[in-house]
Amino acid sequence: MADDTEILPDWVRGTPNYRTRAYVVMGVGLAYLLFVLVTTAMFIVVARNKRSGLEKRSAKLVLFQALGCYLVGVDGLVTAALNNWACFGKLWLFNVGFVMSLAAMSARAFHLFVVYRVHELASRLSSKVPGAIAASGNSIRSQQLGDGDGDGESDGGASSAAHQLVDSAGMIKPGRLGSAISRSNPHERIRLEQRLRKYRRLLRFTTDRVLLVYLGLLLLFAIALTLVINATDKQFALRPVNIVCEFMWGFIPCLAIIVVYLFVVFPVILWRVWRNNDAYGIRNDLIVCDTVGILVMITTLVWVLRLHETQQIWPGLSFIWVYALFIHISSVLVPLVHSINHMRRANDDSAASDAAIPASASAPVALFLATQQHPRPAGVSRRRAEFNGMLDSASDYHKFRQFAASCFCSELTSFIEEYQVLKSLVLVLLDHQIAKSGNSPHARSLGFSALGSAGEKQDSGGAGLRPNRLSQSIAESILSQDMVAFAESFQRTSVTVSILDTVNDKYPGTNPEELVFPKQLVAKVLAIHSEFVDPASLTSVNAPPHVVRKISARIDSGYYHVSIFDDIKDEVLLMLYSDVYTRYIAKK
Repeated sequence: MADDTEILPDWVRGTPNYRTRAYVVMGVGLAYLLFVLVTTAMFIVVARNKRSGLEKRSAKLVLFQALGCYLVGVDGLVTAALNNWACFGKLWLFNVGFVMSLAAMSARAFHLFVVYRVHELASRLSSKVPGAIAASGNSIRSQQLGDGDGDGESDGGASSAAHQLVDSAGMIKPGRLGSAISRSNPHERIRLEQRLRKYRRLLRFTTDRVLLVYLGLLLLFAIALTLVINATDKQFALRPVNIVCEFMWGFIPCLAIIVVYLFVVFPVILWRVWRNNDAYGIRNDLIVCDTVGILVMITTLVWVLRLHETQQIWPGLSFIWVYALFIHISSVLVPLVHSINHMRRANDDSAASDAAIPASASAPVALFLATQQHPRPAGVSRRRAEFNGMLDSASDYHKFRQFAASCFCSELTSFIEEYQVLKSLVLVLLDHQIAKSGNSPHARSLGFSALGSAGEKQDSGGAGLRPNRLSQSIAESILSQDMVAFAESFQRTSVTVSILDTVNDKYPGTNPEELVFPKQLVAKVLAIHSEFVDPASLTSVNAPPHVVRKISARIDSGYYHVSIFDDIKDEVLLMLYSDVYTRYIAKK
């Protein structure tokens, strides 16, 4: 960079041209300050609302980036207004501002790359689609009823499918039922599971604490570098202050860092996330930031090094304000506007209830009304009805689950799938026990207790709870059943209906207080708790603290009532509906 051309006479300090430029740029600077303060404050306030989705954008990193961009913008505006001013001021704002903004953008890109991969792979591995399981049962039924070649072949196929319910030792396989049914390519699945484990190990490096440490180290490096330049180059010394930087070599070290980030680091990361079309537009934001940074850097270098006379009228370094402004708009203002619009749509749908749903309503709406715990035919929102119907449709739910992964919410869909599998296992075990005991009211009332209460902790020698093996008779009865009964039980109950209500509806007169999970499902219950409820889990759902404490207290007490996950299931459905589904409809 050079600044050795004499200032044009019409633009020296004190001339009308100089004063006009200074006043205009100062006015722009005040407007820019107000714009940054207002939008940043609104971003902080809105980000506290869970429905906004701004926390998915790593709000702390965005704020760190915004502060760096503002320092760069101030440097550009002051240079535009005064042209020649304190060289050490130019250097500090340039070095610190650019390092802060570029480091924050690289941290956000890495966060997007890892988190998107985790949710995408988890969604691809999750095959426990309610409609898909029901479809597998219908397929078995069609084989049994359509061929008419005898019972032996169909029974053999059904027995093979039913064997997937338990392992060779007669144990129910926790969390593996649905995936075993739809597993078509085991080698591909193993490869995806290995990739998922790799990216989940990287999640520890995407937390705000770790990334802020990374940003802090780079900031300290920028400060140390600038201090060294202040001490070794008289042009950038704090005393005496120099306002004419004839040879601006002090900018070269930071300029090299900028070139590496803009032309090497960002393109590599963005190439890896190019296909990651996240629902929040983070990828597009980062692409805009990198593209604007490259264009502004090229323009600034050409302006300073080649257009010497024009440089005296309008300094090339002022173009970095354009960089700061565009990035602030892309990373703060645009997401803020989208979040406010999203919350308004969600609030409007929650507050408004449609007129009575007609008798000629579509099948999903009718299914919603038929499966609600507390149907409200005259006041149910049509969108909520469509949401519940979508959950019970295999094809629609598959698309929605993929979209939920792009919202970084694959743990929500995985939870409701595990809840559905747990519900069906409860019905299967209860059906077998009642069939053994006789279909009398007394047998229905004691169905669960006959399987063995899970209300007391098992003595496992200090190793925690261990699942008990099924009794031989129950294991044999399960293995003798085909998957049609299982699929029908899954198909009969909507995800909006709890396990407790499902059992009470299917077997009236059952004592609710005795409906605890049998011993055979304790491991399944504990697995769901450790994966989706425990706050220490990387895949835990963002449920209210009081709901988590309530469930954890029951787990610790060893009281596994069938309603143990009902509260968190309702919270998960609410989050899916108010956040993910609202975005899903807006995208469509």
